[in-house]
Amino acid sequence: MKALLISADGFEDSELLVPYYRFLEEGIEIDIASIKNDPLIGKHGYHVIPTHSLDEITPSLYDIMILPGGKGPTLLRKIEKVLALVRQFFKDGKTVAAICHGPQILVSAGVLSGRKATCCRNMAEELEEAGCAYSDQEVVVDDNLITSRVPADLPAFMREIMKKWRKSPGLDKKKLALIHIVKRKLNLSDQEYRDILHQVTGVRSAKDLDEKGFNRLLRYFARSKRYQTDPYGLTFRQKYFISHLLEDLLWDEAHFRNFLKKYYQKTEVDDLSKQEASKLIESLKNIIQHTGRDSQPDTQADE
Repeated sequence: MKALLISADGFEDSELLVPYYRFLEEGIEIDIASIKNDPLIGKHGYHVIPTHSLDEITPSLYDIMILPGGKGPTLLRKIEKVLALVRQFFKDGKTVAAICHGPQILVSAGVLSGRKATCCRNMAEELEEAGCAYSDQEVVVDDNLITSRVPADLPAFMREIMKKWRKSPGLDKKKLALIHIVKRKLNLSDQEYRDILHQVTGVRSAKDLDEKGFNRLLRYFARSKRYQTDPYGLTFRQKYFISHLLEDLLWDEAHFRNFLKKYYQKTEVDDLSKQEASKLIESLKNIIQHTGRDSQPDTQADE
C-alpha cells in the first residue's frame, strides 16, 4: 500500500502535515509530489521537501491520493499532469481525498459531475457548477471520494481515510482481471462499466467488491442476452471457466481444437452453444478428476 500527496507552495500547513505524519505513523509509505523537487513553503512558513516531481509519478504505484488545501491547488489545477493523474485515479476507482481548496483540482479535472462532496464554503458554488452535490459537512464520503472543508475537520477527514485504508482485502487479482477482461471484450466505456457495477453491486470500483458482489456481477453478465458471445448464448463466464480448465490440463491450442472437433464437431470455443459449453465444462472437469493434468485430447470425455 502506498499513498501520494500532491501539493505546491502556499499549502495549508496542517492539511499537508497531519495526513503525512498520520500515514507514517501507520507504517504506510507516502510520497509528496510537486511541480519541481524544490522545497515547498506553507502558508504559515513550514518547509516540505517533495520526494518526486510530478513528471516522475507513475499512478499505478499508488493506492490513494491526498490533495491538501491552501493556495497550492490554485496553481496545481492549471497543470495538465496533475489533472491527468486525478482522472487516472478516478478511472481506476482508487481513493482520492481532498480538503479545503483541494477540490478545486477535482473541478478542473472534470471528475465531480454526479458526485457528492464538500469544500471550504467560498468555493461551494464552483462545486455545484461542476455538477457536484455540495454538502456543508465536516466530511463527505462518496464511494472512493473523501472531502472535508477546513483544518478543523481534519479528525473526521483522517478517520474516513483510515477506514477506507483498513477495509478488509477485496477480491484476488484473478477475479479483478476477469471483470476487466469482460469489460474490454464487451467494449464497455468507463461510464457504462461504472453504471453497471453500481447498479448491480452498489459500488463504483471492482476493488470494493466482496465475493457476494463479484458473484452477483458475474451472474448479471452471464444471464443478460446483451453479454452473450453469440446468438446461441455462450457466455463470457463459460468461456473464462473453459480457459482455466485448459490451463489445469496443460493442453495447448492444437490439442484443444482436436478435442472440440472430435466430440463437438467445432473448431473454436466461440462456435459452441450455451448447452454445448456446459457439457464441455463438465467433460473437462471429469477428465481433470479422473486422469490428472497430463491428459491428452484423445482421452474419452465423460459426456
